[in-house]
Amino acid sequence: MSLRMFLVALGLGLAALACAAPVQPANTPTSGSLSTPSAGLPTPPATADEPAATARAPTPDLAARPQLWFGPLPPMPTGAGRPFIGSDDFMDLFSPEAAWAEAAAGLHIFKLYGEWVAYHATDAELRQAVADIRRRGLALAVEAGPLNATDACGAGVEGFAGSEEGALIAQRVRQAGDRIDLIALDEPYFYAHVYDGPNACHWPVSQIAQGVADYIQQMQAEYPGVIIGDTEPLAGPTTSQEYLDWLAAFRQVAGHDLAFLHVDVDWSRPDWSQEVAAIEQGGQALGVPIGIIYTGNFIDPDDEAWLSVAGERVKRHQLQDGAQPDHILFQSWNDHPDRVLPETEDFTFTGFVRTYLMDPSALGWRRGGLGANLAYGRPVRASAIEAGHPAAHAVDGDLGTWWNSGGPPTQWIEIDLESPQSIAGLQLTPSQFPAGPTVHRVLAAGPDTGGAFVLLHTFSGETQDGQQLLFNPAEPWQAIDRVRVVTDSSPSWIAWREIELIGG
Repeated sequence: MSLRMFLVALGLGLAALACAAPVQPANTPTSGSLSTPSAGLPTPPATADEPAATARAPTPDLAARPQLWFGPLPPMPTGAGRPFIGSDDFMDLFSPEAAWAEAAAGLHIFKLYGEWVAYHATDAELRQAVADIRRRGLALAVEAGPLNATDACGAGVEGFAGSEEGALIAQRVRQAGDRIDLIALDEPYFYAHVYDGPNACHWPVSQIAQGVADYIQQMQAEYPGVIIGDTEPLAGPTTSQEYLDWLAAFRQVAGHDLAFLHVDVDWSRPDWSQEVAAIEQGGQALGVPIGIIYTGNFIDPDDEAWLSVAGERVKRHQLQDGAQPDHILFQSWNDHPDRVLPETEDFTFTGFVRTYLMDPSALGWRRGGLGANLAYGRPVRASAIEAGHPAAHAVDGDLGTWWNSGGPPTQWIEIDLESPQSIAGLQLTPSQFPAGPTVHRVLAAGPDTGGAFVLLHTFSGETQDGQQLLFNPAEPWQAIDRVRVVTDSSPSWIAWREIELIGG
């Protein structure tokens, strides 16, 4: 997924929700749900060069809405763009006794990374994966880059894996005894048209559309009836209208529609939910199903943070803003979640899916009790605010957003806990460019201080963007109702990704 590279390159990283109808169980069409000619999933008989697939449960109804996809990151070699290996227990998903039966029963599609299928999965691992995916009654999807690089551009650029890798993916799945049902293209429009880094192409839209159409023709020759749609990032300068124009341009060039469009969101955009909703509404008008990929942040420190942030995004888009995506994808290309199993434990990936199916309002950050972030969603004010980065972003539970003062030290931000609280720890994450020596004082006030601020702790030393500053007192601080963080020294404008006050 290309937004991981985009965000790394740029260094980026709900209280009182409105009531909403329960999420429909998977495999159950909703009234008035979208249905396109490509939404059905044919299961052709095996041919002489395509072995019969492993015994499978009934094929899921891909006309159902919402359509749910699952795509955890498998272990793969590390590198400059991926200094982590993926979920440690990924292959355990594909054991008959693996503890995710309820989550699997609510899903429609399991998506494998094309890179893993083509180059990193052993023959035995790929056979085991596709066999268990079928046994659980899921359709099989892969993610792949459709465009071919030229001598002038595209080499090493996301989206340019090309027809040769596509043929290899198809061959490996066929050798594993199965077939590909769906292909999600890996952001060809953005990386061939918008991307401005090394080996950028800046192709006209018609050229990209023709390259994608040629790839679709190739893969449909490999697998007649395969459903092929696109994934694109709502990132950088792109807008909802730009992607609706892309869908229309593809139709004009290819003579048919992309089967779907999945949106990979830059969560630091304040308007992300509105922009995704605009794409969803435009997709309805065009007859193209639109999906959203829910993720955490690449800088989230652990599984709990990554999954909690992803849950808050689900609640904002679907419960608070009332959006109804046609496709919903639970996917990661980040360091977390490290654990996908079991579904019965908090903060595993299948546990997240199971909670979404049972009660999506239960997703997200813990609101109270031991270990909860008491600062989350509380009233906040600051010494100064840069446009687009309000003070509330420092207490929204999301490292992908931040408060920015828009100026150098001295600056402060103050959190109103609204009632006296016991605080057992501090977790502060700066947004800081450049790195360098800093001094931050954490002050607190409450009934026991007569309303005056007293010093709790001073963080002093070299810090950098995304670094967690942690402190736990020997005993929790009691009866605290306001906390102020004052930055006296820094080489950067003063900004915080998150200020967390851990409940005692």
